[in-house]
Amino acid sequence: MGINLNFWSFILSLGCILLFFLSGSLKDFFVTYVHLHPLTLTMLLSIVCFYLSVVGMKDVRNLATLLRGIVTMALTLILIVSISFILFFGNL
Repeated sequence: MGINLNFWSFILSLGCILLFFLSGSLKDFFVTYVHLHPLTLTMLLSIVCFYLSVVGMKDVRNLATLLRGIVTMALTLILIVSISFILFFGNL
């Protein structure tokens, strides 16, 4: 019974979405203590989550795990693209 990367990447993607929505109110905390913009941290976590979901696709056994993997990849790709867009045009 090993680690199910597909399941944990899905949970991490939901956490990344939550962090994305909370990043506006947590900006002062991140800038003061972590010295990093919260969207940058969210984008890095989303990239890790995308990588884990791609690696977790090798353990697909049925339709439910396949759909969970596809949903995870789609959510993280949308999140990465939108955060990249925000960070790129926000720094202009």
